[in-house]
Amino acid sequence: MDSADRTRVRDAPRSATGREWEVFVREDADGPLKHVGSVTAGDADAAHDRASDLFGWAARDVWLCPADETRRYTAHTLGGETA
Repeated sequence: MDSADRTRVRDAPRSATGREWEVFVREDADGPLKHVGSVTAGDADAAHDRASDLFGWAARDVWLCPADETRRYTAHTLGGETA
């Protein structure tokens, strides 16, 4: 299998009112974590509350990752952006 030629996506801040958090949920003990979206909140506890309301109300686990500490790489152009 050929490996993809990926370049890093340069993200601009997505919120001027708080920190952006990526949200992952696991629905059952044997299931994988799935990225379900993102929330804006000042800290991890507030992000958990917001994420639980929006995405994790039936999830077994909710994981949060600060978006500004997450690095994205892609093999294609996203929405006309250049890498």
